[in-house]
Amino acid sequence: MSRLLAPLFLMLCLCCHIPAMSAPPADALLRTLEEGDVARASGDYVALLQAAQMLQTLGAVPAEGQDDLAALWMMEAHRNGVVSALAYRGRALGPAYRRSSLAAGGRFNLRQLFLAGQSARISVAVAGGAPGLLSIRVRDGAGGTLCDKAVGAPQVDCAWLPLFTDRYAIELVNGGSAPVSFYLIIR
Repeated sequence: MSRLLAPLFLMLCLCCHIPAMSAPPADALLRTLEEGDVARASGDYVALLQAAQMLQTLGAVPAEGQDDLAALWMMEAHRNGVVSALAYRGRALGPAYRRSSLAAGGRFNLRQLFLAGQSARISVAVAGGAPGLLSIRVRDGAGGTLCDKAVGAPQVDCAWLPLFTDRYAIELVNGGSAPVSFYLIIR
């Protein structure tokens, strides 16, 4: 009997494809944004409130024109009966985040001021860990390329120490044939 079941088991193993779980981003802010999205999608309002509080604790603020996810997630959790036991205070300065998407072949351009002598870091992760052909390029004020990378799982980082206070050009490109959602963290 076991000789009959072994080939059947082998066929089932070869035929059934179980998608691999992608590793969560190493960056705490990217991981928190992803956890908040997952909590919201699954209706886990306790986890949603925790993600909102973590965003505030990390000192993250939305980039200009972006929704304040911490505030929105907190309101949604409160509307669904979750009450905060801890009060968190945000910092005046801290990282900025952007959650957005790019159409197939789309480009996103941003200019950001970085201060001389203070380490600069940009992190990008594809939302939900879905594969995509997203890439990032960072150029200094003179047009020199500081970073040019494909965004792989779980995230990609561009880090440098500016010698001069200057505006840097940040460009994200979706080289794929499908839209891609992403998180962009600027420190």
